Amino acid sequence: MNDPVDHETRLRRLLSDAVSDIEPENRLDELRASVHPRPKVVPMSRSRSWYAAAGIVATAAVIGLVAYITSVAGNDSTTVGPATDSGTALPTATATDTAAPQPTTPAKPQFKAVDVFYLGHGSNGDVLYRQATPVSPDVKVLDSALFALEIAPDDHDYRAAWASGWLVSAKAGGGVIRVDLGSVPAQRPASMSARTAYETVQSAVYTLQAATHTHDRIRFTRSGKTVPLVLGVPTSQPVGAGRVTDVLSLINITSPPLDGLRSQGGRLVVTGLSNGFEATVVVKLVRHTASGDKTVLTKPGMASGTGDPNRLYPWKVVLDTSKLAPGSYTLVASNDNPSGQGNPPTDTRVVVLK
Repeated sequence: MNDPVDHETRLRRLLSDAVSDIEPENRLDELRASVHPRPKVVPMSRSRSWYAAAGIVATAAVIGLVAYITSVAGNDSTTVGPATDSGTALPTATATDTAAPQPTTPAKPQFKAVDVFYLGHGSNGDVLYRQATPVSPDVKVLDSALFALEIAPDDHDYRAAWASGWLVSAKAGGGVIRVDLGSVPAQRPASMSARTAYETVQSAVYTLQAATHTHDRIRFTRSGKTVPLVLGVPTSQPVGAGRVTDVLSLINITSPPLDGLRSQGGRLVVTGLSNGFEATVVVKLVRHTASGDKTVLTKPGMASGTGDPNRLYPWKVVLDTSKLAPGSYTLVASNDNPSGQGNPPTDTRVVVLK
């Protein structure tokens, strides 16, 4: 989780930078160079600023801006598909109902969304969490998705699985997605667990399948030749997606889509995906105070199903925040844990009530 920040100011600044000197060019290495701020002069190639803005730099801004606008307008979508088949639309933002008439919202830019799968903590080691990321239709979605795998996500509970320079390019065709690799080591580093190495490879599989809306396997190559090992994970044959309940977190908040979004007090809609005991989901709203954390709201919910190990099921819980004081709160969503043993799978978001 991030500490709450003034997203509106940050988003306006990013979007202002994003639309200047538009000259698109499809080069992943230049995209990478342009996004990471470095204390050196960038060569005079305006394609860098455009591609970064259109592909990834603008994504955090756009997702935040869309979320901010829809939180005011009261947008509420309940259509949430299986994790491996998503990525068709922008995520629903925090939804707020107020009695007063709402102003007409200007038409939003037409951005597609791709699901990027990041590492996060699970009950038995690292698992993958989905974060929807919008990308410009002017940039190849595979390039944007591939590069997003190397960028730190907005939610600090998650982390990028792939280090900068490990991924070079991706191309779909013939029933496979070919991913050309950079400096990723063949053997697993001593500091990395076998579980994390496996999840890292799976993060690329899930993300690129979501980007292409296929179940195509991933062939890892270097200079056009198949790479037999990636971080100690066998890749001599194209790699398919592992079972959902083995690879993904058993619960994932999809809206609010990122930390620190501001919402009017009222009807707070929380949506997500899960696969838990008897489809039960528990959502808590926690207030951080000088004397400690205090749970101010708790409400159970039900997912649309449970039991199939190859999918996650959508759920929605509506919280009434009208009587709560303005300030920062943490949403905590978890699966029911009737045994009381161990920690149940959880996901969190920071929200700021105005």
